[in-house]
Amino acid sequence: MTGGIIALIIAVLALIVLTVFGLIVLKKVSRLMKEINKTTVTAQDKIDFFTKDTDAITAKLNYITQRVNGLSTELSIKMEKINYFSETTADFQDALDELKNSIQSFFSGFFNFSNKKSPQHPSSITILKETVKKLVEKRKTA
Repeated sequence: MTGGIIALIIAVLALIVLTVFGLIVLKKVSRLMKEINKTTVTAQDKIDFFTKDTDAITAKLNYITQRVNGLSTELSIKMEKINYFSETTADFQDALDELKNSIQSFFSGFFNFSNKKSPQHPSSITILKETVKKLVEKRKTA
């Protein structure tokens, strides 16, 4: 056998061994690619599932946020009404106090039989009229 034939046999054997190893690697890579595809599909399914859940949770959060905003608006309106009621009650109490004082001064002046009028104090009727006017004006502005 000559050196050329031996070199040719070695080259053919090397080509066969290379082809066999190539086929083995191709099979392993093929299995690996199938696993990668399967994992990708599973991961995409999980992503889709969590995306749907996230969308549902987001929709519920938006609904709750809208309700909270509505309740906040309603609460602020009711607080304004309560504040108005408190102010009106305080004004009414002041008017009652002024009326009480006016009646007391009227009757004390009436029963004292004193005809002296103090230039500093207006008459009881005038105070009563002013008190009623103030109360009516406050009701109109509110």
